[in-house]
Amino acid sequence: MVLSAGEISFIREADRWAVSEVSNQSTGYCPDISSWPEVARALDELELGRPSGFTHEVVFRRCPDCHEQNIVREDDFVCVFCGSDLPAVWNMDPTA
Repeated sequence: MVLSAGEISFIREADRWAVSEVSNQSTGYCPDISSWPEVARALDELELGRPSGFTHEVVFRRCPDCHEQNIVREDDFVCVFCGSDLPAVWNMDPTA
């Protein structure tokens, strides 16, 4: 099971590596922003310095009418494909 996914950038600080940027931007898995604790746990286990949360949060929703994936921008929860309202809660789980 995939607990989170996205993009990550590293920076060299003194004699060790740290995370400079991390996002949940993955159009394959479309993880919710609530997946941050899983990312933080994995980075902490590796003893990598990290930000306190995603430095870039992407909000994904699936349209209940046309079933297309959407990236919500500026809190506009409207499907860009068919104009239907998108749900307020994450609904991208492929097992649902």
